[in-house]
Amino acid sequence: MRTVGHELRTPLAVIAGFNKLLLSERVGALNPEQRHFVAECERACARLDDFIRRLIEAEGAPPREGAFELREGSLADAIEGVALFLRPLLEERGVRIELQLDPDAEIARFHALRLDQVLTNLIGNALRYSPPGGRIEVATRRLPRAGVGDARIEVSVSDAGPGVPRADRERIFEPWVRGSERGESGLGLGLAICRRIVEAHGGTIGVTDAPGGGSRFTFTLPAPAAVARARALRRVAAGGTP
Repeated sequence: MRTVGHELRTPLAVIAGFNKLLLSERVGALNPEQRHFVAECERACARLDDFIRRLIEAEGAPPREGAFELREGSLADAIEGVALFLRPLLEERGVRIELQLDPDAEIARFHALRLDQVLTNLIGNALRYSPPGGRIEVATRRLPRAGVGDARIEVSVSDAGPGVPRADRERIFEPWVRGSERGESGLGLGLAICRRIVEAHGGTIGVTDAPGGGSRFTFTLPAPAAVARARALRRVAAGGTP
């Protein structure tokens, strides 16, 4: 698969390079219609390159926990960035995103590019299965500590689509598996990659029914160590347990 990916990416890089050259207008001016066509080609190249990358990742060894360098960052910024990226598709479908963000869950530890992959996949899936004019809810919350050094942040993406049958709720996270009752298209790689990324963060991912119908995908990320320590010290000072 890596060899095939390389053979596909090489000509794709050439096409993308010529697109950028044309858009720079160093070889001649473009009229608005021509610029639109070339820009669409550039976006198509980016989508195809992402598809090839996901194929290669799906065939590779799952990243182990600790494989990524995690840094503290703003979950709100990450979520809003993906929503902005998907805005043209959201507007086309008339679907709106509502954010329910817990102030105590504003900061988490994550790998920015990998988190972007997970959010793009989950929000993109929610958009795919939301009815026109529907709503997607993205929420965060800080989970109660299950033990020392075990502070977690939960992120959820809920839609009003057809939902995921109970029989499919574990298997849809396996490579090459698609839901049996959701009219799934594609190769069934996105959720498998999401699980690998989340587990490499030391987290978990799953799906349940959303309130009022639809699906609710949730995954967890580590909370900032400093925040966890500060909360534990405050509990000890108050006479509680760490």
